[in-house]
Amino acid sequence: MKKNILLLLFSGAFQLGFSQQGVLETNFGLGKFSYVENDNEKQILNAIEYTNDTVFAAGYSGPVTDVSLPNAEGRFVYKDRFFYYNNKNHNKIAVSIGDEGSRANAIKYSKGYVYLAGYSKDKNRKSFAVVKIHARTGALVVSPSFNRDSKVITDFTGNDEANTIDIKNNKIWVAGKAGVNAVIVRYNLTNGYVDKTFNQKGFMLYPIGTQSEIKSLKILPDDKMLIAGTTNNGAQSDFFIARLNPDGTYDSSFGTNGIKTIDFFGGNDQLNVMKILYNGKIMLGGSCTRMVNNIDAALVKLNADGSYDTSFGGAGKVTYDEGTKEDVVNDVGAKVNASNQEIIYAIGYKKPGVYKDVLYREFDADGSTFASGPAVNNLSNYDDYLVAGAFDVLPVGNFTSPMTMYGNLFCREVTGNYIQFNKLGSSMTMLPVECGSSYATEINNIKVRQDGKIYVLYQNQLKRYLDNGTPDLSFGNNGTFTGMAVSEFDLLPNNKVVANVFIYGTNTQRYSVILDDNGKIIDNFEFKNLPGADQRYINKIIYSATKNKMYAYYSSYGTQFSSPVMCRYNLDGTIDDSFANNNKYIPVIQKYGSYDADLTKSDVNSQRIVTIDFKTDKKIIKQYDLDGNPSGSFGTIGTMEIPYTPDTNFIFKKVALDNLNNVYIITEKTENFNTTLLVEKYNSTGTLDTSYGNGGIFEYAYNSADSNAHFYNINVQGDNKLLIAGKRGKLFVDNDGYTIRVNTDGTLDTSFSIQNDGVFSDREDGNPNDFFENISAMGITPNNEIIIGGLNKNRSTGNAITYTAKIKKLK
Repeated sequence: MKKNILLLLFSGAFQLGFSQQGVLETNFGLGKFSYVENDNEKQILNAIEYTNDTVFAAGYSGPVTDVSLPNAEGRFVYKDRFFYYNNKNHNKIAVSIGDEGSRANAIKYSKGYVYLAGYSKDKNRKSFAVVKIHARTGALVVSPSFNRDSKVITDFTGNDEANTIDIKNNKIWVAGKAGVNAVIVRYNLTNGYVDKTFNQKGFMLYPIGTQSEIKSLKILPDDKMLIAGTTNNGAQSDFFIARLNPDGTYDSSFGTNGIKTIDFFGGNDQLNVMKILYNGKIMLGGSCTRMVNNIDAALVKLNADGSYDTSFGGAGKVTYDEGTKEDVVNDVGAKVNASNQEIIYAIGYKKPGVYKDVLYREFDADGSTFASGPAVNNLSNYDDYLVAGAFDVLPVGNFTSPMTMYGNLFCREVTGNYIQFNKLGSSMTMLPVECGSSYATEINNIKVRQDGKIYVLYQNQLKRYLDNGTPDLSFGNNGTFTGMAVSEFDLLPNNKVVANVFIYGTNTQRYSVILDDNGKIIDNFEFKNLPGADQRYINKIIYSATKNKMYAYYSSYGTQFSSPVMCRYNLDGTIDDSFANNNKYIPVIQKYGSYDADLTKSDVNSQRIVTIDFKTDKKIIKQYDLDGNPSGSFGTIGTMEIPYTPDTNFIFKKVALDNLNNVYIITEKTENFNTTLLVEKYNSTGTLDTSYGNGGIFEYAYNSADSNAHFYNINVQGDNKLLIAGKRGKLFVDNDGYTIRVNTDGTLDTSFSIQNDGVFSDREDGNPNDFFENISAMGITPNNEIIIGGLNKNRSTGNAITYTAKIKKLK
């Protein structure tokens, strides 16, 4: 862990005193303290477009102040907005249109722009809405060229909605419903105006049955069109599909007079998707009603002329019951595998109870389901279902799986967000393990910038707060970088951030990126690969102000190295070839059972690098200078070997360096039902500092019997005092978070905390009904105040317990 002292050195503030009182600052944050969860916009995907090696996604977003789930109609309580996302540079935008909300249902890319289609709502009138957005930047194209403000509203009946869009021949085709009729509208691509050369009005209504709605439209190579949706005959709703001539009239060579309606069991059926397959055949997907309160997934396969492909299910139709009361298909696709076997993929949701789970099934070409479908991680207590899916959307080489898709997840802390799913063999990697936890988890990391802005890493989301503890809305998306999940980060000069990021559900979609001061990825910046490795497997990058370089930990996975290594980057992303005497890297310790570097067994300060390894008979401490060369003043040519006997009562937690290159080894000792914290100190030459604590060891115990003190985090102050935080507890007493300050001689600094005993306890010093159960991260402000973060426990007047993640300040 790079200490905050590096930030102070970089800013020239090293000489400031460290005289914290260790007392809560009550004028900090939202109300009393800052919540770091549930302050994110919800983003729901409805449609996906893949082109130019990029996934473009559209849907709708609720405002940041709304912490509710969508209501029964799928809308948020507050106004929805069009939502657009670019997965290559992770730019996004939420566009507000109607005074009462708007939603994007479809997306299409054309010539550097994306066009979103859906609806807007004003004065209780729903109207067609089309928006033009710059594909790369995610910005509205505000110019006279597209209806002046890049937003087009078309109203027919007051109950209109666009569901699908296609672009060809400089025309935009948008389809959906206008009241009880299906409708197609054609716009000019150049200016967004309704093209009145189409049917002399710019639109055409399709009164199919008593009520109809188009859900999918596709322009064919010969400029004819396929439309598909749902029609109602007054008694029941059915699938329909039609082929149209270029002028919008029915093509009588398709189906019956251009239309084909499809019924399953005489009940209500709902079409959600139409796909033209690789061989020209047509797949339809949705749901059908087998009997009252029993809705099954429904698939149809047609020949190009609209006739049933009877090789599929014997009649061209297949229904599937997952065993729940509601099974629905939202997307379908097909591939031919290496054995020349066609596999049909169906995606959607199932509803075993109150909540919806992911439905994913594979079918053979004859419509039979594969006996052993992919294992899907369903939470069963959240609506973790796919609204949209896409197959084969990523460039060749990024995945070994035959199929990837995008969709939505719902969990406690990230209530509604997009996610990438990846199928690997017979399983599917999906939701993050922390999604669906019964309560919030602790904060992972805190760093404070020289201007006092606070960066917090929580649930793989990087957030920024102002120095008063309120969200910094100028950063990312209302204070949160949400383009990708973040595993590690560090602060760079010029208010930039280096972050290790990844996409949920994948092992290979991992990157190291630089964020600008606004929390946007600098998309023309690229880290180079260490020779023999791939920067997708960088575990962490830390910045050294002393060298103005970045130090990267590489996993050994997918590399030529037998163990993880550390290399050094220049700020332009190139490898520093001079590191480690021109060898480019030094070895670091591997995490047990993993290819990754064990970050607890390494540390970097303003002068040196330290690693520690445990063998069966010794512990080996190594020190390097910041150029990667063994420190000649430490041990024997940079290595100190110390006799060591493994003992299961002792658990290693962290190695740390102070600013004088002394080494601290933190462990937990369990004995006679007590767990205590031990800090062992070795001086800068590698010998045990016997003047420290009791014979070289400082020990912190919460109580004399039946108690525990667990370690979570350490921070070295500029005066070389140690700040150590964690969780402690004793018999019949609530666990609570603690922070201690340890003097350089291994004694508690009794000037710290209300009790003047060197120990800050949130439960004892603050409100005993609203306190940190653990303190998992710390940062130091330019004024030497301490920002602490962790899992907060709140007990209401009715004795109900809730957990939230918070940050607080100690003055």
